[in-house]
Amino acid sequence: MTLLLDFGNTRVKAAVWDGTTLETVFSGRYTPDGLKDAVRMTDAEGGMWCAVHPLEKETERWLLSKGLSPLRWDTPVPIRNSYSTPQTLGMDRLAAAVGAWSMKPGHDLLIVDAGTAITYDFVSADGVYRGGNIAPGVDMRFRSLHEHTGALPMVDRNGDIPIFGNDTFTAIRSGVMVGVRHELEGYIEELGSLYPSLLVFLTGGDAESFDIKAKSTTFAVPDLVLRGLARIVDFNEKEI
Repeated sequence: MTLLLDFGNTRVKAAVWDGTTLETVFSGRYTPDGLKDAVRMTDAEGGMWCAVHPLEKETERWLLSKGLSPLRWDTPVPIRNSYSTPQTLGMDRLAAAVGAWSMKPGHDLLIVDAGTAITYDFVSADGVYRGGNIAPGVDMRFRSLHEHTGALPMVDRNGDIPIFGNDTFTAIRSGVMVGVRHELEGYIEELGSLYPSLLVFLTGGDAESFDIKAKSTTFAVPDLVLRGLARIVDFNEKEI
């Protein structure tokens, strides 16, 4: 069994992979002791991690001591990366693209990861990662409206979400939540018009917050990044 870890901006997920089944062993805010305790309960050997930001040196040394390796821009992967600056591409985005491709190879794929930021990535049917976009996530939009204006209050997502707000709180809440939903549907509709057989993968902590109405077939896969890491590990073992 191998250990896989996905370090996001605010959370970390860990899972073990036996070549067939992916079993989550930790999911939550990162604390070194909490993660280490969860890992000690497994008999995993080796594996891979990806992170959206550099890890603390102590954490990185611990992972290396466990036989894990980081996903890097030059790590061999089973899709071709056509990003013009591959060394700047977020490794979570690459792993999610591989995860989607491993589940539906030979299809045009849009991968939407709705987390701290919302990323939109496209893999063409010939197995080429073509690039993507990055937009502010839900909580970032709420904070931005509050912090960069003189009078708007801090609002969260919990509460009424009418099409148009009837007070400042619902105006902000609907502006963010309805706006993000239309943004998602807009990407899906535009790409779907260019690629009629488009398949859409939704992942990330906020993915379940949106009821997406689209003609394209949509899959909600919360552990898509981990599935991509599993596929990359398998791919590299076969290449040896």
